[in-house]
Amino acid sequence: MLCQLSALLSGCLLFQVARAADAIVPGRAFDRFISIWLENQDFAEVLKDDAFADLKKSGILQTRYFAHTHPSQPNYLASVAGDYFGLNHDDFVRVPSNVSTVVDLLEDKQISWGGYFEGNPGPGYMAVGSYDKDGTWDYVRKHNHFVSFDSVNTQGSRLARLLSFKDFQRDFAAGTLPQFIMMSPDMNNDGHNTTLEYATKWAHEFLKPLLADSAFAEPTVIQLTYDESYDYSKPNQIVSLLVGNGIPKDQHGKEDSDFYTHYSVLATVENNWELPNLGRYDVGANVFKFVADVTGYVNNDPENAASVDSSISYAGYLNNETSAQIEIPSPNLKLTGAGGKPILESIRTQWQREEFKKVPYDGSGRVYDGDKNAPEYKLQG
Repeated sequence: MLCQLSALLSGCLLFQVARAADAIVPGRAFDRFISIWLENQDFAEVLKDDAFADLKKSGILQTRYFAHTHPSQPNYLASVAGDYFGLNHDDFVRVPSNVSTVVDLLEDKQISWGGYFEGNPGPGYMAVGSYDKDGTWDYVRKHNHFVSFDSVNTQGSRLARLLSFKDFQRDFAAGTLPQFIMMSPDMNNDGHNTTLEYATKWAHEFLKPLLADSAFAEPTVIQLTYDESYDYSKPNQIVSLLVGNGIPKDQHGKEDSDFYTHYSVLATVENNWELPNLGRYDVGANVFKFVADVTGYVNNDPENAASVDSSISYAGYLNNETSAQIEIPSPNLKLTGAGGKPILESIRTQWQREEFKKVPYDGSGRVYDGDKNAPEYKLQG
């Protein structure tokens, strides 16, 4: 414990120095990406909300955006790692340190990143949650995209970047926000313990200052999205709205009907900053269309999208059913991602001994579930 505290304190000091020195790495379509996650609402229900309708006038509504499974936690992990490794529950998990995330891709190109989670007691907080004054959960670990990855939580300089909303307001005012940001409000403001209307009203008030013309010096895209849908019996379709000064004015109020999942966050940032890939389901995921239009990337519809039940988790390392537990597969070391680059070299080195093992990642963009569309393991290539 003492060693972990020492590493965190060292990391915090390094982070304070780094934050002041972070230079902006220009992207091809935007220079900053902020993703804000709300909880458990169906696409059609969100569209009826007045506060959301007002926000929609300022951005692009993605009308075919789907979560990966239920419950919440797998979707948070998927968005930064390119897989949810069969997770089918919200309990405490740790993903081994040989699994890389978007953090590795960003740091390789010196692109700053961070996570801001409302109510987070501190960057070294590892428990499943913290209580609010009324005795309900405030911050919860399962809604922190990064903290379950040992490749993040065992490195002080990375752990120090997992902060609170108070830190976000400070960094926003100082003009020191990182370039890639994941955010989740507390359990009231995200709608989990309240209502759809409560959460959209919060989102409307939170976003308005960030949408002012003078809010950011750099082209900034803000994604307001949901982790999963509410109704498990329907396709896991969720709302994703893109706003911010990085969205072209002529796109405000428009809709984008390309097919997306949370893996598209990875594909989009890889494409925007010409990054290497993770060798997992990030490869083959569609890039947000307004970015693809700038870069010339061509999106494709997954040929099996209509038959996928994205409410059922496939087998994997984090599945809590004994019969569905399998080892973490190697990334596919031979794919070219949306950034036009091969797999990150450090990942290739980490997994080099596994290059002849079969993997479920083929870069095709197919989507998978734990029912009729289980992942197919094939030789790498």
